[in-house]
Amino acid sequence: MSRAPDGNPRSERAAAISRDDLSAPQTQIVADREAYLGQGRNDVGRRIADDQVELFVAGDVAQCLQQELAKHLPEFIALHDIGTSASLRLLGSLANAAGARVQRLSVRRQGHGVALAVLQFVEVPLADGTPVRVYSTDVNADGPARAHIARVLLAYSRLGVLMVGELPPNALTAQLKPLHDALIRGPWPNRDLLMVPLGSGTALAAQGAQLAQHSAVGVSVTPHAAKPKHVWTFIGGAWNRLHGMPGGERALPTELARAVPRPRIPSTEAATQPMDLEPLATPAARGAAPGLPTLATTAMPAMPAMPSATPMPVPGGTRWQAYADRCMVIKGGVSCCVFDMHSMQPLASAGGPPAAERLAQQGAALLAAMGDASRSLGLGPARAEAAITTGSHHLLLRPVPGHPGVAVHLVLLASAGNLTLARMQLERIEPPQ
Repeated sequence: MSRAPDGNPRSERAAAISRDDLSAPQTQIVADREAYLGQGRNDVGRRIADDQVELFVAGDVAQCLQQELAKHLPEFIALHDIGTSASLRLLGSLANAAGARVQRLSVRRQGHGVALAVLQFVEVPLADGTPVRVYSTDVNADGPARAHIARVLLAYSRLGVLMVGELPPNALTAQLKPLHDALIRGPWPNRDLLMVPLGSGTALAAQGAQLAQHSAVGVSVTPHAAKPKHVWTFIGGAWNRLHGMPGGERALPTELARAVPRPRIPSTEAATQPMDLEPLATPAARGAAPGLPTLATTAMPAMPAMPSATPMPVPGGTRWQAYADRCMVIKGGVSCCVFDMHSMQPLASAGGPPAAERLAQQGAALLAAMGDASRSLGLGPARAEAAITTGSHHLLLRPVPGHPGVAVHLVLLASAGNLTLARMQLERIEPPQ
């Protein structure tokens, strides 16, 4: 047997293996497609963008979602509105504090582009970095599916949060009864519900005890929460008491402003530092050889100043009320809302009902659905706008020119206004500069 220079046969074999690897490197086959795509987490849906997740189903939306949750067993929090519409506002507050966006889980039929349901959520990392989704049960879907999906989210959450508005006791009892029936009927893996009164909440203790009756679910009632930051403090505190310890690895941040991490800056948009340009040196400073021709160092004429670039409009820094009032002047106007398409927060409103929050939420959902449909049809991203006619009303929805991320949603009475004329008038209204 021939030996390596050091006389060690083991060294010779190692050298031969290294040469073989260089000439014919081995390839490892990854059997798990999710691991190959870097999405091996136990979460529902496949991520297709920083703020979009997609789930394809073959049957009933709620049943398929329930099967996915039972299969992956993800840890998440579900926010459910009772007599209020505060859950989406809380998600918007969490995202806005970090300059992020509320994320969307679009549930689609296999082979079809239009979403059957759109769920909105944010991701809040625990102390160990594990992300926990916070879903709103205010789902964009048809009526029966919407209620069924809400119950599925509450049933399979690690912490279900009932955000209770100002309701009389009999109305609150009527709204809690279907939830109590679902608790008894099952399946209901969740064992912890938190009731957060946004109104007076004087009768919530008795209502909470009645909700938990004959079930294995514990119901806790918090003090009155006046602002989103108070609501989140109660939610984070409840999570840490039930599933972690303050300061431990499973702890949830209780400060709203720091709950959601700031989005990372893409490499294409990372800040850069320009290089310092060296001034033109004289021939002597450059060490030019004597006798060689040199360029004359004449002063260059001053270049005319270039016009400064127009800064990108910032939705929060523009006064929108006058624009909303001008839109309401259109004949037949019932309600108008100017809103941020990413956070779904109203920037200004006039008229009503419908309420500004509902116009913003549904307007953002309609624009997102139109964008998804355009991409699914292979038409690419489009500047979507819509004119929708119902039995008694017209809906006009369009982005505001010159203000990326801002749109206007206008409701007109069909019997009093002309849709075509209203569209032309809306296009002619000058937005704020």
